[in-house]
Amino acid sequence: MAERTVRFFEILNAKRERLPSQIKFDELRYLVENLPENKAYVKFNKMEILGSAFDPENVEELFGGVPIISLDRITRNPRMRIERRRNYRPLILGSDENLAEPTFYSIFDSNVLGMMRNSGSAPSAASFREYMNKILGPNNEIEIAPLVDKNFLRALRNVDVLTRFDVEVGPNVVSEIFGPARTIESQIKQLRKNLGAVGIQLVIKIDPKGDAQGAEIIHSEIEKLAASGAFTYTERAQIAYRDVDSFKAKTFDFLNESIATSIQVDVNEETDQPRESSVSQSMYAAYEDLFDDIKLALRSVG
Repeated sequence: MAERTVRFFEILNAKRERLPSQIKFDELRYLVENLPENKAYVKFNKMEILGSAFDPENVEELFGGVPIISLDRITRNPRMRIERRRNYRPLILGSDENLAEPTFYSIFDSNVLGMMRNSGSAPSAASFREYMNKILGPNNEIEIAPLVDKNFLRALRNVDVLTRFDVEVGPNVVSEIFGPARTIESQIKQLRKNLGAVGIQLVIKIDPKGDAQGAEIIHSEIEKLAASGAFTYTERAQIAYRDVDSFKAKTFDFLNESIATSIQVDVNEETDQPRESSVSQSMYAAYEDLFDDIKLALRSVG
């Protein structure tokens, strides 16, 4: 058994409005599973994603698990070597083989999306959005917004002086995601202009005894980013601040302290990748465990 994190999001329309009806997950899985090969491999932002579907055998039974969609990041021509006691050889795949790194998704009531990534390089929530928009076509686009708990609003409201903002984005995340925060967007855009598609980590430090204007600007931009769901696309999003009541130093992590839970999942020992049957059961358990928090989050953003 291994530990994985399950995070929860809400699927919205392209205008970030709630969908008028429940997504038909059965039809979506059928579509993914039956795409012809020339459409099954979807490329975007220099990534190649391949989808597949899994239905548990006992889906009708309590604790029988939930249906899932797996999106695998496909890596062709891996630049890797295998080592055994200082003897090296290239990792050579068959002519029809590629490396595949999975992320697992399931859709629950009220269009809640559960996600379990296998690693930091596996597809993200943004990948699910891009993949679905590609295969569903125009006029059916979706957006993804994180379901955050009450601590999200409380942390921002309790900021007296912001002292640090740390944000990290992968090489495939476009700067336009940070449109609500002109400071962050402009920095990422300038770095990409000079360096190309690189991963970027920005750390903004603010002297709590200095001019408060800079802290207020960044604080305002962070609020806009959090409300827009932009942190969904980041690898890191953290703040350090002085609390408004105690004036003690505190921190808040927008990713790890959103609605998420650690869960045990059975993995293949040779690949360290979760088994679909175990993922199905673990996703169900995670949803049940956080059911009240999910419902509260849905009401708070409605």
